[in-house]
Amino acid sequence: MTCPRFPLCRFLALAGLVAALSAGAGCERSQPIQAPLGDGVTLARSTCPIIHCNTWQTDALPLKGPEAPSGRVPADAVDLLWSSPIAGGILDYTYPSGRTVFWVPQVDRIMKLELDENNRLVKLAELPLEMKKFPRRSDEEMKAVVEELDATWLDTSEVAAEHYEELAGRWMDYQLEGLRAYYALVNDAGYLYVGSKNRIIAYTDAEPGNPESGIVKAGEFVFEKLKLQLGLKMPLVIMIGINITPDGRLVTVTIDGTVIAIEPDLSAGYYHTLEGEQIWNSIAIDDAGAIYVAGNKRMHKLIWTGQGISDREQDGAWVLPYAIGDLDASLRAERGTGTTPALMGSEQDEDQFVVVADAENVNNLMLLWRDEIPADWKPLPGADDRRIAGMLPVNFGDPKLSNSYSENSATVFEYGAVLANNQVKTHEAMRMPVQLKMKDPVLTPYGVQKFQWNRDARSFEVGWIRPDVSSPNSTPVVATMNRQLHVVGVKNGEWAMEVLDWDSGATKRLYRLGKSERFNPIMLALQILPSGDPIYASFAGIVHLKLGR
Repeated sequence: MTCPRFPLCRFLALAGLVAALSAGAGCERSQPIQAPLGDGVTLARSTCPIIHCNTWQTDALPLKGPEAPSGRVPADAVDLLWSSPIAGGILDYTYPSGRTVFWVPQVDRIMKLELDENNRLVKLAELPLEMKKFPRRSDEEMKAVVEELDATWLDTSEVAAEHYEELAGRWMDYQLEGLRAYYALVNDAGYLYVGSKNRIIAYTDAEPGNPESGIVKAGEFVFEKLKLQLGLKMPLVIMIGINITPDGRLVTVTIDGTVIAIEPDLSAGYYHTLEGEQIWNSIAIDDAGAIYVAGNKRMHKLIWTGQGISDREQDGAWVLPYAIGDLDASLRAERGTGTTPALMGSEQDEDQFVVVADAENVNNLMLLWRDEIPADWKPLPGADDRRIAGMLPVNFGDPKLSNSYSENSATVFEYGAVLANNQVKTHEAMRMPVQLKMKDPVLTPYGVQKFQWNRDARSFEVGWIRPDVSSPNSTPVVATMNRQLHVVGVKNGEWAMEVLDWDSGATKRLYRLGKSERFNPIMLALQILPSGDPIYASFAGIVHLKLGR
C-alpha cells in the first residue's frame, strides 16, 4: 500500500460492501489480446512505468531532483490538470520515435498525456469508464468541488466546520472505486495493464505506435472464482497489487491469498494459493523472477519457474512468520503489515535484502536476507529466525510511543530505507473524509525515519530521524543523482514539498504549495520527471510543479 499503497485496506475489511465487489468473478470470460506482442516483452524502459517506479518497488529514480531555491511556488510554475479524484500513478512510456507520453489510469477514465512546448500537461486522448457507485464528474465539476472545500476550510465558523464535514463525507468509501484504477503498469510493447477488482484490463493506442490516437481496450483476464479458504474472514478474489517478471509475465495478488502469473497477451494464468493468508499489499520482483509477497501473517519468497509459481525450498523459496501485536486486530482488522516489500542490494552486491515492516503495535522495520543466508551469520538477539538480518522499531525518535503504523512502503536507495508516519493522531482509518482534513493539526502525523545497513559492522542502524517532517499520506521518492529525498506533507497548516538530504536528513529545500486540497496526494506516490520537475496524482487530478531544469 505501498502501495506508494492505497488506504482502502484499512476499511475494506470493515465495510459491508465487500461481498458485492467479488460477485460475478468467474462468470465472465477472459478476452486475450489479439495483436501479436512479440518476444521479450517486459516492463517499459522509462522513468516510472509502474507504481513505485520499478519492479523492486524502491521509489528510487536515477535522475536529479529539483534544485530551485526554497519558497512559495509561483502560480506560473504550478501546472494543474483537473480530472478524477484518484489515479493509479503517472506512468511514462517512450515510443521508438523518442516521444514520451504519460498513461494515467483513473477510476472513471484512462488518460494519455504529454508535456507541450511550454512544459505544460496536455491531454492527447481519454477513454471514459463506467462508474459503479459514484457518478462521473467532469473536470469543471471537480474544480468546483475543490473550490468549495477550500472556501469552507478557510471559514473558521462552527457552521463552516460542520459543512466541511458534510462535504468531505460525500467521498466516504470512494476508495472502493479506486480498486478499478490504482494498480497498473506499462510494458515495452506499449500496453497499459490496469487492475479492476477481479480482473486485469489491457489498454493501448487505437492506432499502434501513434501517441495522438485514441485509447482502446485490448483485452482482459478475469480471475477464476476460487474455492473459499476455510478460516478466512475475507476470502475475496479482489486484486491488490501487480508487478512483472523479467520474461514479461504479469504477476498479481488478490486479497484472498492468491498469486497469479499471467501471460502478457492475457491468454493464460498460473495460480498459487497461500493457505491461511490474506494479502493487503503489492509485491516486489527481483531480476531473477523471485516474487516477494507479504501476507497478513508471513513474509513469502516465491519463485516464477517459467511454467508456474513454486514455494519449494529446493527452488529457492522461503517463508517467514513475523510479529503481530494485539492492535492489529483492534485497529487494523487483522491485515498484518502495511508495507509492500521493497528490495535492497543490487545483484552485484554481496548483501541482498528484502525490507518490510512487521505488525507489532509499534512496527519494526525488518531486513531479511533475500537469498541464501551467509553461513557465518548468527541469529540476532531476540530474533526467531536467522533470515532476519536487522529489526528496529519505527518510533520516529519517541521511545515511549505505544503505537505506530506505516501504510506506505519503504523508500530504498543503496543500503538505506526510509519510512514515514502514516498514523493520524486520532488513530482513525485513512478514509477519504479523514484525508481531506489532513491539514488539521489534530490529525496530521509527523515523523520520517531512515534506517541503514552498515556493511562493515554487518548491523542494521538508525541513520537519522526527522520528527518535525510530515509525509502523512504519500510515498516519498529519492532522486539518486543528487541524493535528495522528496516528501509532500503539511507545513504550518498548508501543503508543501520538502526536500531532504538523503544522507543526513537535513532540509535542503522547502517548496510551499498552498492550503488547497488540490495539492493533497491522497496516499499516492510522488514522482520526479527527467527534467527534475515533481509530478504526482492528487485529489481531483494531476499536479506538475515546474521546478526543474
